[in-house]
Amino acid sequence: MFRYLKLQIHKIGRKTKASPFLNRYFPRFKDNVYWFGDRKSFARAGFIGAFCMMLPIPFQMVLGSILAYYARANIPLATALAWITNPLTMGFIWYGGYRFGTWLLNTPELAAIDPHIPIASLEWFDQIFPYIWQPFFLGNLVLGTIIGSLFYLVIAHFHFSFFKKLFKSDG
Repeated sequence: MFRYLKLQIHKIGRKTKASPFLNRYFPRFKDNVYWFGDRKSFARAGFIGAFCMMLPIPFQMVLGSILAYYARANIPLATALAWITNPLTMGFIWYGGYRFGTWLLNTPELAAIDPHIPIASLEWFDQIFPYIWQPFFLGNLVLGTIIGSLFYLVIAHFHFSFFKKLFKSDG
């Protein structure tokens, strides 16, 4: 299993490094710090991935990869952590962020939401979203910062040989 993961990461890395688009617009993309890295790049990637995971926006993975490039962080780790929020988990994660935001702002939750209004419909955006957007975004941003900081501290201060073995350069 470990060997398979390592081979897949190297295969994806080779294909990505050969991309003409990426090489044109991101000239430092072939630098080993983005693919193999060190403890600092893994720690930065931990923060970026966990922070992007909590953002209630589409394409968190792309944002995580771009932020990892500019922060000189490990791109595969930042991207993988952003994948934690997927269609199966996003409702639970973002609802938790909303609950945390209501606690931070000391605002009441909307208990009497009409169950006949479909979520994300125009009617929902017109009648419900204006009341929940502040605790929703604030809670997820603050939780993203907290969880990202925890990931950064854990990775930066404890040596995990797993990361080193997984992303080790064979060349």
